[in-house]
Amino acid sequence: MTWKFHVLATAQRRLFSRILQTLESQMVVVDSFAGEANEGEACVIVILSSEENKAFRIKALLYRLEGVRSVSVSIE
Repeated sequence: MTWKFHVLATAQRRLFSRILQTLESQMVVVDSFAGEANEGEACVIVILSSEENKAFRIKALLYRLEGVRSVSVSIE
């Protein structure tokens, strides 16, 4: 299945890198990664392919990252 993650966070150094490391640790195929940071806030949209249980595991892992305020997941 293809999933779309929308992450809102406080803009911090290496935020994008930490998100990518989380995805890499779960060994998923990332189809698209887009991030924007301005005025202390960051927005990241990730489209990836994985099984349903792994998608929700990734959501939980993203919430554990420092500065992440919200994570929403939908089927793409």
